[in-house]
Amino acid sequence: MEEYRLSARFRLDAGGRPLPNEAGPSIEQAGHYYRARDYPAAARLCDAILALRPDDFDALHLRGVLLLEQQQPADALDHLQRAARQRRDVAQLHFNIGNALLALKQHGQAAAAFRRTLELRPDDPDTLNNLGNALIGDARYEESEACFRRALALRPGTAKPLYNLGRALMWLDRLQEAASCFRHALAAVGPDAEERRLIDLYVNLSDVCVRQCHYEEALAICRGVPPAIADAPAIRWNESLTLLVLGDYAEGWRKYECRFLVPDHDPPRDGAVTLDLDAVAGKRVLVFPEQGRGDMIQFARYLPMLAARGATVLVEMYADLIPLFARIDGVAQAGTPDDPAPDHDLLTPLLSLPAAFGTTLESVPASVPYLSVPPRHLEQWRAGLGPRLGPRLGPRVGIAWRGSEKSAPRSAVPLPALAPLLAVPGIAFHCLHKDVSPEDRAWLAANTAVTVHDAMLGDFADTAALIAQLDLVISIDTAVAHLAGALAKPVWLMLPFSPDWRWLRHREDSPWYPTARLFRQRRRGDWDDVVRRVSAALSADQSVIAS
Repeated sequence: MEEYRLSARFRLDAGGRPLPNEAGPSIEQAGHYYRARDYPAAARLCDAILALRPDDFDALHLRGVLLLEQQQPADALDHLQRAARQRRDVAQLHFNIGNALLALKQHGQAAAAFRRTLELRPDDPDTLNNLGNALIGDARYEESEACFRRALALRPGTAKPLYNLGRALMWLDRLQEAASCFRHALAAVGPDAEERRLIDLYVNLSDVCVRQCHYEEALAICRGVPPAIADAPAIRWNESLTLLVLGDYAEGWRKYECRFLVPDHDPPRDGAVTLDLDAVAGKRVLVFPEQGRGDMIQFARYLPMLAARGATVLVEMYADLIPLFARIDGVAQAGTPDDPAPDHDLLTPLLSLPAAFGTTLESVPASVPYLSVPPRHLEQWRAGLGPRLGPRLGPRVGIAWRGSEKSAPRSAVPLPALAPLLAVPGIAFHCLHKDVSPEDRAWLAANTAVTVHDAMLGDFADTAALIAQLDLVISIDTAVAHLAGALAKPVWLMLPFSPDWRWLRHREDSPWYPTARLFRQRRRGDWDDVVRRVSAALSADQSVIAS
């Protein structure tokens, strides 16, 4: 509940209740209802006051706080800013304005409001905590750390700044310190704390352990939560990902089905189910997409298996994958999610098929290729690419060093770090990115002779046609790597210290892609060592990869 304070004193009766105001609706009465948590009554009185006196400071302030309580930050901000036009010297008002801006993710303006609060109310731990949150939202992690530490110095052992300090330290990649903060915050709140707060703490603590590759510890944390939150989707989701990276697919897939209940995940589809494979024969099964392009390519292998069970397989897919998915064996029809949905009997997400098929580490369907290049694309690229590829003087190697903006902090390799690899003699390198940033283009032009094809790359069928002309693909964990593996092209993956669950741990191969070779970071953030090993392997294996 956002704090609110009346700007003036008022008279109480013998029972501690505000005396009625003969002049009409009373802000004192509204404040009384607010403190009693009778928010509808408080809101009605505020609205009545504002109907008579639209610029009433206290009514505007309290109404804004009540709107914040109702999760209506835009309307709250309007009322609070109107109040600020009446008085600019009320610390609590600026604090609440900051909270509204924080809820609207206007982090820079929120930080300014909290700084104004501190001018009026110095060294307030709650304001320092919220200022730190605004600074995290603005990616100013060192400054946010200082705010949380100052709040803790003023009020030691407090759960909120401890938790938020842990979040800032995670962004700063100081994982051991972050884990310590989360553990101290858990001790501070105790097992009977608000469920939402406990869930956040346990989820972040398990995340920190995963990022350190302490998978058994992460699993123990997920399984050791208080019973009241054991079935929270975020807890089960983290547990499922940890089970999958450990190779426990039987339990991992089952718990992975909770993913649609996690707030940041794609929304669920009405009527979607995990298939009973004994009930699909003769049925029209519509399979729809979720998550990223790499996920869709990886699990496309299940579509022929579903058709083999007697289902008529209908596929909704991202438009740039349609030319490839329409050619998969057993796919009767492929369209985009924007097309009218075809008549169907059953609806299921593509990533629920491993659970439906009971996939274990030993039974991963690893036959490749299961994608093929449309002949038209192949002919166009063979005809148009010949001069660009040049004469075959050595191996032709495709390179991909970044993926989506979301995945970049985890898996992208800074292009200059690839300089030793791109300097390996006798190799013709080809960029597999559809979009090349101006900075990367300038670096490539100044430092190496990588051929860029972005102007010719339309959809993933074009990328597949280009890959078909190459001998090897070297990539980070992105859709390009999955595409190369699905086409049975040799693919070398450069993986971060804590990779995505699908690459398991310790292995240099992948049960999903027989042609893959994995090069893992040995230390967090150390891409130089990975590039050295890939460069050495490429220098040694040119005769093997060249066709």
